[in-house]
Amino acid sequence: MRFPTVIQKKKQVFHIIKEKIFWTKKEFSTNPRGLLILLIFYTILVLFPVNLAKYFPSSQSYVLGILIGFLEPAFYLLEFLVFLLLVFSDWKKIKNKGFLALLVLFLATLVPSIFTGSFTEISGFRFMEIALWLGFGFWVAENISWQKKDLVFKALGIGVFWVSILSLFQFILQRNVFGYWFLGEPILSPSLPNVATIGLFGREFMRSYGTFPHPNVLGGVLGIILVWFLASKLWKASLAGAVGALVSFSRTGLVSLAGGILGLFAANGLGLVLFNYPSFINSYSVSRRVELLEKAWEMFKPAPFTGVGLGNFTKALPDFGVPADITLTIQPVHNIFALVAAESGIFAFLAFLSIFAFSLYKTLATKRFLLTISLLQLVFLGFFDHYLYTLPQGLFILSLTLGLSFSYSDTDGR
Repeated sequence: MRFPTVIQKKKQVFHIIKEKIFWTKKEFSTNPRGLLILLIFYTILVLFPVNLAKYFPSSQSYVLGILIGFLEPAFYLLEFLVFLLLVFSDWKKIKNKGFLALLVLFLATLVPSIFTGSFTEISGFRFMEIALWLGFGFWVAENISWQKKDLVFKALGIGVFWVSILSLFQFILQRNVFGYWFLGEPILSPSLPNVATIGLFGREFMRSYGTFPHPNVLGGVLGIILVWFLASKLWKASLAGAVGALVSFSRTGLVSLAGGILGLFAANGLGLVLFNYPSFINSYSVSRRVELLEKAWEMFKPAPFTGVGLGNFTKALPDFGVPADITLTIQPVHNIFALVAAESGIFAFLAFLSIFAFSLYKTLATKRFLLTISLLQLVFLGFFDHYLYTLPQGLFILSLTLGLSFSYSDTDGR
């Protein structure tokens, strides 16, 4: 009787670990680099709400004397982890060439707009950031089996749990709990300018941010992930996420969640009845969004092929007129499709639409209706805000959804 050698035992351990946490490529090796890549990937899922970053403002980052965050190059911890994931991965065998072609086409259409804006440094930085996150989505498509998606959702559940608990305490205390050095938690107080509040029971309450830059980002991202949790029957994560979404008081996020749940249970409609009250229709946030949409159209008309420059929307905005309340209005248009068109032109806009169109087709063709719902949620949110294209947490949920839409099946024989 032959006893397994130390090397054989080592291989068995690697095999078991990779099967349990689904290193899903069949041709995996026993190289420890594979485990390192897995560790980085799951760390990204657990820490996806983290907003820690090092900012590098310059004289070009100011508009009308105001420092604009969207014009500050920043190196985020989350994006550094994504960079490590892509660098350490093995790219020798590319399987999903169709998805890769879509992503490369979109990036190619962005290239001219790097050089057309007045702040080319931010354009170059934005190009690298978008390429990084599209690379993350492609990595997911190449390496994550759709049949093992529940393990991805469980890892996300850890991230949702801690950020939702933090959000709940922010609402109870009506201030930040720890401060910026705790995973990027914003400094919050209802008395601070530009901190989002909501009127309840005759009082003004601060909306919860978690570690996100704005409550709408918190509510919108959780609105998509919560549908995944419900579909996978992850009840504890669902409850925690629901608390976080509620204390964000994000109307678009909650409507997206309601629509996702209705779609999940094959009901008709998207819960748009929630919009049917005057306080929403007449709210200042809506009028501001409409005004920014008008500015996006004005930017697009003189430069329909190149736009005003990638990442340059806020830089170009004063040339097209801004309202008196400039502190709230110097920000990107709250529509990712209009933003792509205004900054990068018609070809980038069409390429961007193609990614969504082919992703929807892919999910319908493979009967991944959960992701069909998620993509429709992303389109809905994209019509009312910009964070899916401008902020790391938004780019994370966008790229992860696209990647899962094209991820392979265990029955593909890959």
